[in-house]
Amino acid sequence: MHGVGRDAMETEWSDKAEEPLGNFLQGIEEANHRDVNQTLLGHSYGSPVAGQTMSSRTDLPVDNAITVGSPGVGVDHAKDLNIPADHVFAATAKNDLINLAPPPAGPLAPLNPKAYMELFDDHSIVHGTDPVSDDFGGVVFDVPDGRRPGSGGEMMPAHSQYWDEKPLGSLAQIVTGGRP
Repeated sequence: MHGVGRDAMETEWSDKAEEPLGNFLQGIEEANHRDVNQTLLGHSYGSPVAGQTMSSRTDLPVDNAITVGSPGVGVDHAKDLNIPADHVFAATAKNDLINLAPPPAGPLAPLNPKAYMELFDDHSIVHGTDPVSDDFGGVVFDVPDGRRPGSGGEMMPAHSQYWDEKPLGSLAQIVTGGRP
């Protein structure tokens, strides 16, 4: 799942996608007539869709969850996704502007999200606890820092670098049942 645009910050998109995504995941297993290893990957604002779907449906045949460049998954702890926390993986590049995603509320958040987060120091961001924080309780894996904002004329180049060779290798290891 990949989110695009400012509208992706609204939970109504997650609400609308929850049932179709859950049905799609269930259908993959049913079409194979057996238990298959399924990994749900959410990038950017696609990760709240993945998280909301997993947290609200305990019957989903998902073995692993991965979030990259995530503003949160809508829950406060990896175990809330209805799979073991050690099967929930997350990474965010150091130079990814998603790191500036503000906490869900507060008068200072739009002006200076980092100051607001430090004030409360609860690792909350737009959609729950930051998946790469220790408080979330999942497995954090390394990705390169990514190019700095503005590099090559791109506003957020690091936000799309999760598909480069090193991060892609880690994603492949998780999807095939390994560890990054």
